[in-house]
Amino acid sequence: MKVARACLVALAAALGGSLAALSPGWAQTASSSAINNWAELRVALASCWKVPADTEGSQISFRFGLNKTGGMRGPPLVTSRQLKGDQDARKRFEDAALEALSRCFPMSITPAFGAILGESPIRLRFVNTPPTAAYQINNNITIFAPQ
Repeated sequence: MKVARACLVALAAALGGSLAALSPGWAQTASSSAINNWAELRVALASCWKVPADTEGSQISFRFGLNKTGGMRGPPLVTSRQLKGDQDARKRFEDAALEALSRCFPMSITPAFGAILGESPIRLRFVNTPPTAAYQINNNITIFAPQ
């Protein structure tokens, strides 16, 4: 639902209007679409990633911080890479992961969650393998490619 709202907000902006112009009810709900917890942050991050073809088995990990208003504090640091395929596939995978971060941030977050984010470095992995049990506690986030 949050992704649908984000798409409508983007559509309204692209049309030069506001969300209220599309539907009076959506304007009120859009403000409540702010990210409020780690699970919602994970869903938002997953919605930003477009997995490139022919990159199966690749993964990349980042560490970065967010400020209390949902923006990145400086560039993300690549902490590990395991890129598969030819040189072009490896580059496309890394570029797609960086583009996902560019698409996602800044994001709308609640003040309460913003206070938590301001104190927590995020460790994020983009993985193009079938989903497995992953360490998913708070600021350690793994996003698997959709199957």
